[in-house]
Amino acid sequence: MEVGAIIKAVIWLGLVFLYAYMAGGKVPYFLFYTSLIIFAVGFVWASINRRVTANCYTETQSTQVGSKVKVILEVENRSGWPVPWVQCWVRMPGTFCLPDNLGCYTVSLRPHEKKVLHEELECRQRGRFGWGNMLVRTGDIFGLFTSSQHIGEIREIAVLPEIYDLGDDLSKIYSQGLGIIPGSVRKGRSGSEFIGVRKYDTGDGISRIHWKASAKSQNLLVKEFQENNSYGFMIILDADERHHAGSGPESSLEKGVTLAASLAAMGTRNNYGTGIAVSGGESAHIPIGYGKSHFNLILETLVGVRAQAGPDSWERFSESVFAGKKCGIYVITGFIDSNFGDRLVRMKNRGWEIVVFLLKTETFGDWEIRAESRQAESRQAESRQKEVLRLRAGGISVVMADRDTDLRLLFRGLEYGSC
Repeated sequence: MEVGAIIKAVIWLGLVFLYAYMAGGKVPYFLFYTSLIIFAVGFVWASINRRVTANCYTETQSTQVGSKVKVILEVENRSGWPVPWVQCWVRMPGTFCLPDNLGCYTVSLRPHEKKVLHEELECRQRGRFGWGNMLVRTGDIFGLFTSSQHIGEIREIAVLPEIYDLGDDLSKIYSQGLGIIPGSVRKGRSGSEFIGVRKYDTGDGISRIHWKASAKSQNLLVKEFQENNSYGFMIILDADERHHAGSGPESSLEKGVTLAASLAAMGTRNNYGTGIAVSGGESAHIPIGYGKSHFNLILETLVGVRAQAGPDSWERFSESVFAGKKCGIYVITGFIDSNFGDRLVRMKNRGWEIVVFLLKTETFGDWEIRAESRQAESRQAESRQKEVLRLRAGGISVVMADRDTDLRLLFRGLEYGSC
């Protein structure tokens, strides 16, 4: 019960009683006793309303950026009195980007009634978010007294990065990064392994019919192959805050995380080995692996990526990433200089196939803030252009991306834009 309302009621009753005592007459005393009855009923009513309970939860504890989550709020009146109003302030996950991360719901309840409210909210930010505790306020029908209580347990929801469908034709990327000629791997040839025969199905090519086995079984049988794919690539995500711009869903780091997750999904879908190394304040390294469970491990790693300053990312991963079998290297960063470029060229000369996804950081963040530093951005763009031309001259593919770049269109056309 709010103490302020009780003090105001006591002061009012005192003033009314003093007026009735000094003035006398029926009307002043009628006003006093009427006020006393209203305050008493309101106080008891508000006290009984504390038996209202509430529970808020979601249908899932793991979702993805861009998807909608159904938030369910259950409010129940466990008393025999009607509750004219119940106001629930729910601490929402930050992924919904609500003002102050709060959701407000108001209902009225009959005696022993339970109401269930549903609302679908879109996830806009990646990460792990705690939420669920509530402030439940109720009161009497006169609006004189209110009671508040904090209820609800802390819950957690994990929001995975958004994943774009980059297509299934990896040759457009691998021809630049790994030197694979499109169409060089054909089913049933050097890229596949014979594992047995099965019954002929409509659409099977004549060249796949196993004539000897078909003659013995008196039924058409075709050869079955399993793709023997040993290609793989490592994604290096630069999460150093000094190399990124913007904040929240519109930041360059978020663009890089989305690109990394989409690349991993693309490789997993096509049975390529995928791995990831994240630099910054907190590093992470997952070696190249295969399968859905390995892909989920990569996503779980990307959920917690934050922009933080850290040691030299290349020095950190030079031993762990580049000590094993040579594979494709995809570097996602918002900064490149001559020192970093020299290291990339040296690794290229040692046989590593490298593709650099370079984010134009000047296109991220608030436009008014960027307008104040156009000269610095112009110098940065000139320096970046020189390094990009040097890398391309050294056989390293460089893909430029800005805030408005559609990754789906980029990978279907994969044209390396200018700096």
